[in-house]
Amino acid sequence: MLIYFIALLPVLGWGFMPIIANLRKSTPEEQLLGTSISALLFAFVLFWILSPEITGLSFIVSFVSGIFWSFGQLLQFKGIVASSVAKAMPISNGTQLIGATLFAVLVFQEWQTMTAVVIGIFAVILILIGVVMTGFQKRGNHITESVSIRVYGIVILSSFFLTLYVVTNQLFHVTGFSIILPQAVGMLTCAIGINLAKKSTISSKNVAFNLMTGLSWSIANLGMFLATAVLGVATSFSISQACVIVATIGGILIFKQKKNLLEWGFIISGIVLIMIGVVLLSILK
Repeated sequence: MLIYFIALLPVLGWGFMPIIANLRKSTPEEQLLGTSISALLFAFVLFWILSPEITGLSFIVSFVSGIFWSFGQLLQFKGIVASSVAKAMPISNGTQLIGATLFAVLVFQEWQTMTAVVIGIFAVILILIGVVMTGFQKRGNHITESVSIRVYGIVILSSFFLTLYVVTNQLFHVTGFSIILPQAVGMLTCAIGINLAKKSTISSKNVAFNLMTGLSWSIANLGMFLATAVLGVATSFSISQACVIVATIGGILIFKQKKNLLEWGFIISGIVLIMIGVVLLSILK
């Protein structure tokens, strides 16, 4: 029972992370910096407790994956600012799933059977339909897509970098808790560089507030590590992707976005399709 509670930590942590980040009017760069600082502090504590072995190769690979995360997370924050949590996060989750799937098939050569290919393609199509449906909005007597092409572009580019962040360690077979500290160092190094390059005033209050954003992300990340060790990748990954439910519905309710019954129907249906796609992908070998 305890392990399933731990498996829910990514659902809550990654679900509430974008909501927390947008409770205060911080810039995406400030959100990124605060999140990264908190992630590094959390990583230092874990390293002190667990003392995992870090080799030169694992440090470099995990450091680079942290850089990919920073670019991806910055763009995700920008996509949210340009739209909303409820609109951007289903696109982000859905396109990350598709990106990870493409890597699994093309690079890691999964889906060895025709059955796997058929189910996999069907799952991807369901996720794409679900992503689009969550953005539907009623205007007059018509239902239209309320998310602009610009936002789609920003979030899809974000997902490209976040997918690289996930698969980089897999490519070099770097696993376990040795990933966390060097990854966090890469995250913060890149976040500092991005803020210096912007050459604008940074609000220390906004950065400090987003330490909570980083704490939410770090708890989710730790929960995913622990759950994967016991439940396996497929089960823990499937559970974790329910964060799209928390982010989408939580974003609508907390930020008091008005939705009529028809719009709610499309949003819920879209989330259901995304989750069905997740489950189908998780069972493929």
